[in-house]
Amino acid sequence: MDGYSSVSTSRRRAAPAFQPFPADWNTVSESLLRARVQSRNPSHSHRPADTHSAYSHHSHGAGTDVRTATGTGWDSASESGMSVLSAFPLAVDERKVRAARKAEARERRRRDKERAVKAQEATDSPLRRWARWTLEQPSLARWAVVLSVALVVLVKWCTGLGGYSGLANPPMRGDLEAQRHWIALTSSSLSSLPFLHAPPPPSANLSLPASRWYFHDSPYWGLDYPPLTAYHSLFLGLIARLTPSTARFVTLRPVSTTASKADLRAWDASMARLEQEGDLRDWMRATVVVGDVLVWVTAVLVYCRRNFGKAEREVKAKRKMLVAAMTILLQPALILIDNGHFQYNSLMLGLTLWAVNCFHSGHDVLGAVAFMLSLGFKQMALYYAPAVFAYLLGKCFWLGGREGVALFINLALAVTVTFLALFAPFLASLTTFLQAIHRIFPFARGLFEDKVANAWCALNIVIKLRDLAPVSTLAKVALLATGLAVLPSVAGVVAVSWQLGQSRGAPSSSTVPPTLILLPHALFLSAMSFFLFSFQVHEKSILLPLMPLTLLMGGREVGYGRLDWEWGVLVNNVAVFSMWPLLKRDGLAVQYLALTGLWNWAVGYNPLAMRSSFVKYLSLLTYTLIFLLHALESLASPPPHLPDLFPVLNLTLSAGVFGLAWLWATKRLTQEAWALGGLGMGFGGGAGEKVERAAAEKRNGR
Repeated sequence: MDGYSSVSTSRRRAAPAFQPFPADWNTVSESLLRARVQSRNPSHSHRPADTHSAYSHHSHGAGTDVRTATGTGWDSASESGMSVLSAFPLAVDERKVRAARKAEARERRRRDKERAVKAQEATDSPLRRWARWTLEQPSLARWAVVLSVALVVLVKWCTGLGGYSGLANPPMRGDLEAQRHWIALTSSSLSSLPFLHAPPPPSANLSLPASRWYFHDSPYWGLDYPPLTAYHSLFLGLIARLTPSTARFVTLRPVSTTASKADLRAWDASMARLEQEGDLRDWMRATVVVGDVLVWVTAVLVYCRRNFGKAEREVKAKRKMLVAAMTILLQPALILIDNGHFQYNSLMLGLTLWAVNCFHSGHDVLGAVAFMLSLGFKQMALYYAPAVFAYLLGKCFWLGGREGVALFINLALAVTVTFLALFAPFLASLTTFLQAIHRIFPFARGLFEDKVANAWCALNIVIKLRDLAPVSTLAKVALLATGLAVLPSVAGVVAVSWQLGQSRGAPSSSTVPPTLILLPHALFLSAMSFFLFSFQVHEKSILLPLMPLTLLMGGREVGYGRLDWEWGVLVNNVAVFSMWPLLKRDGLAVQYLALTGLWNWAVGYNPLAMRSSFVKYLSLLTYTLIFLLHALESLASPPPHLPDLFPVLNLTLSAGVFGLAWLWATKRLTQEAWALGGLGMGFGGGAGEKVERAAAEKRNGR
């Protein structure tokens, strides 16, 4: 210590030290230090002031007096330095606290980033990676939507290369022949036009006006769809008759009741040749794909862009929109039925979705017209009618006053005019109109068709309903059960609309009400209620509740609806499984496995990686049972006294899952409605406005 002190003293002598403080700073600093020490140690406050600094005072505790050991010069320097540092104790402490907080914040950000990366990896999917890669390529980004649609068309066309309903199964064949027959029937009156080609023999030489369409040859695929399907068939017949090579596709079968057996055999032989050539199949498949792109695909793209295509960056918004759209467009159930089994359901679903798009834009009258067109194409769109009615009536209540009454009148006029326009050719006589209604709503057929996964067919396993009551009574029971199942969702939407209407200003009819976010859940509940409880249900009718549920799955791309997504995948998979007996009969087993696996892989579905919840365990149990049923069916035959064992097990499992999905959707709609308006329990005006703003933000994907 003495050596160190001498070195320090020699340095002071060699060069005068810079002194920023006055000469008496030591005394001031010592006083400040003593005051600080005394404030920290109140027990020292009664002691007389000594000449030692706080630093030397603490050194006494160690048994050494620093002032005595180091000399006067070192003592002055140390006292001054310690005095300066100790004069700002709070600043030193604050700097340490700030540094610690910054370090903690950096660590927290690092952990959050790691969690975000893990979460993204857990929810990432091939569709997201494909969309991200496509949009990152400068040469492909502008064509991303076109490439997506092309991929969907490719999948649909490849599905259509397999079998279809009624292939090589005369005399009735199946749904493809039904649609082809309606094209020939409705376009028969066009043969006299000079620029069109008449179909070659053995086509029946008939020219049927529209008033006879619903009367013609009812035993052989009599027309039993609403007028817009007939007009669609007429248009396709016009296209087919433009060339001789395609005019042969629309040969009209001789009337069953008047034609000779030789004529019928000749016609069957010509149809068998067309089936072997494959040209008829390809042409009919092309009509489905073109209709898909023009109506269904465009409606999905518009819906996804409006609801899921909003973000700070355009690339991110486009990626979300593409992933949501591809999730909907690659839905396996619709592709298997329309492009495999063969039907035009996508046109009906597309028109309904266009109605929803119009509602999002505030064009309610135009949306009502679009929905009437959907009803005019297929009567199954009636499954959506209660939900659409509840939304539109609720908006009238929400607007209130003159605006609400005016909207109601405009909607009523639009619906009436659209109905009259669709049925105009059949209104010439009451008999013609009643025949059309009789063909469209065949109440005499029975409670259900084949083995369908609804409540009546499942109940019929235990209680033979057809033995208990006549068909007319069963129809009334089904109507009552369907009404009771639909009533809660309809009443909820209307009640919330009315409640919100009491706590807002006076918007115009073009304003979108907050209850619009309830519409997908309401559509699902309405359609599923009809599927489970209504009269004369087909297995293909499950496509109607699937459409709004699959729309809800897109919410995952904007950060909400995790349970909607998980339930959506489960119900989609079970819906495809419920149609397995039909698809197997059509020779679509490969397409069934390939499309279901492709869609689940593309959306990144892994039930094992889901969070612990009821839907996770239900999914795992359901998939285990599905696997066991498929394995059992492939390895063993049913016992002779139970030939329908496997279809019955299929419908029982599927109906159970559909029933649970209905209960879940009821709960979800109740939660959403409560969040919006309390289901009539009341919000003040300010709260109502906040609810509306929150609903608008959710619709915009913020």
